[in-house]
Amino acid sequence: MWKEEALGELRKNGYKLTPQRLKLVEMLDEKGAEHPSLGEMLGEIRKVFPTMSFSTLYSNVLILRELGLVELFSLGGETRIEINTEPHINLISGREIIDIDDPDIIEAIVRKTGKRVRLVNVLVEDE
Repeated sequence: MWKEEALGELRKNGYKLTPQRLKLVEMLDEKGAEHPSLGEMLGEIRKVFPTMSFSTLYSNVLILRELGLVELFSLGGETRIEINTEPHINLISGREIIDIDDPDIIEAIVRKTGKRVRLVNVLVEDE
């Protein structure tokens, strides 16, 4: 479903579906729930397009962000890609990131801060 939306938005906004851009969209559709880092995505894409540069990847990710299809966040010095653009919480435990949709918590944050919530990262540790 995300892939179809992304391809539709890219087409609607006049972006060509280059083989590299199409591969990025396909990979995000496949691995997006894992919140992949830019480095992980580049490594995977280079298996098919060995000469793809980081700047090409990054510029394409920024296009997806501009179109409202992804969010970016930093974790452990790495930029990660979030395909769930609805307000939600990322529960982070080690390298695992789980999306939690809890409108009550989101609304409490809105009331407390007076700001619109896009993404909340919560780090948890084992006792």
